[in-house]
Amino acid sequence: MLRNSRRSHEVDAALADFYAPGLAADSFVERAFSLTSRVVPSALNSHGIIDAETGVLSANFDCALPGLADAFGAFGRHMAKYAPFRFDPAVNGGKPFSPRDFYSGPALRDLDIYQEVYRPMRLVDHCFVHVPTGDGATVFVGLLRDGQPFTPKEKELLTLVQPHLAHGRRMAFAITAAGAIVSPELFSGAGFTPRESDVLYWLTQGKSNDEIAKLLRLRADSVSRHLQNIYDKLGVEHRVAATIHALDLARRLHAEARAGQGAVTLTVSTRRATRRR
Repeated sequence: MLRNSRRSHEVDAALADFYAPGLAADSFVERAFSLTSRVVPSALNSHGIIDAETGVLSANFDCALPGLADAFGAFGRHMAKYAPFRFDPAVNGGKPFSPRDFYSGPALRDLDIYQEVYRPMRLVDHCFVHVPTGDGATVFVGLLRDGQPFTPKEKELLTLVQPHLAHGRRMAFAITAAGAIVSPELFSGAGFTPRESDVLYWLTQGKSNDEIAKLLRLRADSVSRHLQNIYDKLGVEHRVAATIHALDLARRLHAEARAGQGAVTLTVSTRRATRRR
């Protein structure tokens, strides 16, 4: 029980750091690497994305093992042959998996993709974690391991963080897209009270309830009450979803405000006026 409690605390701490202020489009991959590596140790961590239009696979890695470039090229040549390697979100019902869920040890080692990708780098297993995006891109975080293969328990832990990777990615890109347009005044015009607007603004900035209470000089239970009202108005159940919805709302409200201003065109004659005599 103590061991499980300690492990739960470690996962909670990793998630807190993942969602901490600073999460944005350009920091998401690094945050994803840190989160998954803290939950399940690995020798190499990857973030791969297949472009929806071109089908091109690009990847980031948390370190550069010897032979990585050649192995990645070989992976690209062979991945389409085998379901566990082709970045198919439907494999294993969308839950984290490794090739060893589909092949015995000897059968896996006989595959050309194993011989040309994993064996040269002395890696024995590869756990794939699909990250749903909702924007047409296919994204996976992959953990590669030397030594022992991934265990069912470790895959369960990755299943727990999988929705956080999806929410975090959406939040990161929403934060970047919203940029500097988010403000309490923007939310005030969307049906939120002035105090709810203040709380919602600081929520989008990654502040905790205690931090919001100090910033607004409120009691912690008052912040909780305002947050519950915000959740009800947004139709969500937790702060991550509320943040994502609020950022989307801010971007939409800002666009509508700009459109409502209309375009103003000014003209001026470049001809000199003729002086009357």
